[in-house]
Amino acid sequence: MKIYNCSELWRLWVSGENESEARAQKLLEKCIFKASECGCVFGVAENGVFVGGYAEGSDAELPLHHLDWGFTIKEFSEVLEAADKEGVEEWHLANDEDLARVVDEDDWSEAYASLDKITEEEWLEENNKSDA
Repeated sequence: MKIYNCSELWRLWVSGENESEARAQKLLEKCIFKASECGCVFGVAENGVFVGGYAEGSDAELPLHHLDWGFTIKEFSEVLEAADKEGVEEWHLANDEDLARVVDEDDWSEAYASLDKITEEEWLEENNKSDA
């Protein structure tokens, strides 16, 4: 089945109920962001839709994948998977390199020291305050 608007995409991709075009677009934006590992973006263009990966901590501009109206759910799923994969890969490039600069393979003490943590005494003191 070919998809020609966001209402059809919402209904077929999420097995959702019929929604208005505007509501379906907003639901798709939220669902695609939350359902993808990297938090993919979704938008509507004049001729169709686009999805793109996202990599927090990176300045890279990831490509947008366009689908002209008349695409299938299989085509949409493939494009979304590709965009998500690109976002995840870019995230690892940006964030794993930062971690590698801090952590020697055999010594994680610097990484743990950089965590914002409290001592056991501070934790007990904080919890006793809330119990009083």
